[in-house]
Amino acid sequence: MELDSENCLRQIMTIHGVLGASLVDYQSGTTIGSAGREPDGGGQVTAAGVAGVVQAALSGAAFAAPGTTEHFDEIVLTAGNGYHLVHFVGRRADTLLVLYVWLDRLLGNLAMAQRRIHSLVDGPVPV
Repeated sequence: MELDSENCLRQIMTIHGVLGASLVDYQSGTTIGSAGREPDGGGQVTAAGVAGVVQAALSGAAFAAPGTTEHFDEIVLTAGNGYHLVHFVGRRADTLLVLYVWLDRLLGNLAMAQRRIHSLVDGPVPV
């Protein structure tokens, strides 16, 4: 399934409490598309930060075999300025795209946002 990045970002922005979203190539640290606000005001700085978080997680032997994403669905960081979700796009281990979503801690519902992101990016969750 090919991801329609513009439509995906538009739909992500409709989730209650979402402040911003970006599709990032985590290998190069490049923003593919974005919508809404960035935590630091700059898209490339955010993309580089997201890429750094993903690379750190992927290189950690405690989390998964280095260089693979087969055990990762997403990374969630809780900070004073909100929840930061880094969701791996697609279910293949060679996917280089992640969806970064910045969610307001007071207005957003982390579990509901995660569920909606999964359905938008990965399709229906198998039962």
